[in-house]
Amino acid sequence: MFGRRLRGRLKSATMIPRPSMMAPATPLVDRLLKQAKLRRTPVRAGVLDVLSQSPRPMGAVEVLAKLPPATDAVTVYRTLNTFTGKGIVHRVRGEDRIWRYALGNAQAAAAHQHPHFVCENCGKVECLRDATIPRGLIESLGIGAKYAVHYPEVVLHGVCPRCG
Repeated sequence: MFGRRLRGRLKSATMIPRPSMMAPATPLVDRLLKQAKLRRTPVRAGVLDVLSQSPRPMGAVEVLAKLPPATDAVTVYRTLNTFTGKGIVHRVRGEDRIWRYALGNAQAAAAHQHPHFVCENCGKVECLRDATIPRGLIESLGIGAKYAVHYPEVVLHGVCPRCG
């Protein structure tokens, strides 16, 4: 009985990312975590490292695939939700109804400062960082004072250059 219990503990202990699996300390990762007043953990650092190296928004499954194999999926989902709430990352829903995440602008008050493009053929989601959302967009829509709009999110749907 004791042997089985010990083996179970040893097996579960191998599921925890070891220090050698941690994302290397980078100024960007450390700065983002510090600004958000979050403790540095292997998963948090790893998720930020993966997103910082991606040229486009990534789904949670894509992020998980780039982390060490023993990384807990639930922890990655919780980390992405925490980062979204803190404004470290922003998310946009793709044509396939999957949330995609990208690093946000930590200095900006609003979560989204640029529009996104969703390809209706391949499902690719891109941040259109060179485009800006007009400052008067909310006012131009005639939304009454009874709505408390926190930020606008613009998602354009169509066909990307690769599929076009």
